[in-house]
Amino acid sequence: MNRSERVQTPARRSDEIPGRLAYSVPEVAVLLGGVTERYVWKLIDGGTGPLRSFLLGKRRVVYYEDLDTFVRELREDEQRARSAAADAA
Repeated sequence: MNRSERVQTPARRSDEIPGRLAYSVPEVAVLLGGVTERYVWKLIDGGTGPLRSFLLGKRRVVYYEDLDTFVRELREDEQRARSAAADAA
């Protein structure tokens, strides 16, 4: 087999992750735009933080719907804060 016949396994890219029901902490970090895993753990805070999660075996995972809800709420909070700042000015 020569070089041109070798099968190349594609590197894992963030655009390959979407499409599943739940994501691991490292995957959530990628989906949130490359934040650190440590930051994701702070958001989860053992399952009691603002980012909902659950244990799947020994792994903590986040449902896609919960991640989507979390991001939408952050965006809405930011928009409300901007509106309030514009009204105050």
